[in-house]
Amino acid sequence: MTIVKDYFSRIKSNAKTWEIIWWWIFRCVMIFGIVDSLVGITPLGGNSLQVKQMCANLVGMFAWEICMAMSKKNFMRYLPSYIQDFSVLGFFMASFGGAYLNLYYSFQFYDLIFHIFGGAAGALFGYEALVAMQHRDKVKSHVPFVILAAFGMSFICGNVWEIVEFVLDQFFGSDAQHWCREEANLVAERYGNEFLANPHIINHIAPVMGEGWTAETYEIRWALMDTMEDLICNTIGGAIVYVALLVFPYHHKGKNNVNNLYSDIVTEKKSAKKEKVTK
Repeated sequence: MTIVKDYFSRIKSNAKTWEIIWWWIFRCVMIFGIVDSLVGITPLGGNSLQVKQMCANLVGMFAWEICMAMSKKNFMRYLPSYIQDFSVLGFFMASFGGAYLNLYYSFQFYDLIFHIFGGAAGALFGYEALVAMQHRDKVKSHVPFVILAAFGMSFICGNVWEIVEFVLDQFFGSDAQHWCREEANLVAERYGNEFLANPHIINHIAPVMGEGWTAETYEIRWALMDTMEDLICNTIGGAIVYVALLVFPYHHKGKNNVNNLYSDIVTEKKSAKKEKVTK
């Protein structure tokens, strides 16, 4: 009981009340979407194929609370609560907005906006993760290196996710890369606008692709175009945060400078090590 009490006290002391309310608003809406997908309460429901993805993303909405249950030796224990303010919204956009509401098909630029947001959130998470490691290990770090590494973490996560989408589509018959023409047509009929169901860039580049290109050729390239658009947008989002952190590295500036917190400890460690070598 003491362990459980300490755990909830830790969450309460590290998260603001409005943040907890913010998280649960999105969680409750997601739960409704899951139930509707199973039971068919609304016209959008009744599609059980969405449930697995939505359930997985619902678990992701509790990521920060899960981190707070980890050992002090794990850097994720030191992540700030605001990271979940963004991640909850990201999981909601991916699953509820994309899968349940079908915005990937019905809103032409939804996927692009989502991936720019994801790239930016990934860079922020990378920065906070590296700062959390500093808190855990009580060490100083070179600020430009920390910011570059944060961008690198965002880039890696974006690439890994595209690999996951490719594997899901190739081996499990999903439509993560939006390659399925039949699915696009069904959603287009539902919303009454075929243009919005088409991939984002192909319509604009079609006139300049040269002779010999047919509608079928474009359709074959849909999955490739989706993946490349996602990678570009992930990179744009990460680059925006990278530049912003170069201008204002908020954990390494002013009174919040984490390097200053542990400067004395680092000096003491160096002195102790030097004294030990001398002896």
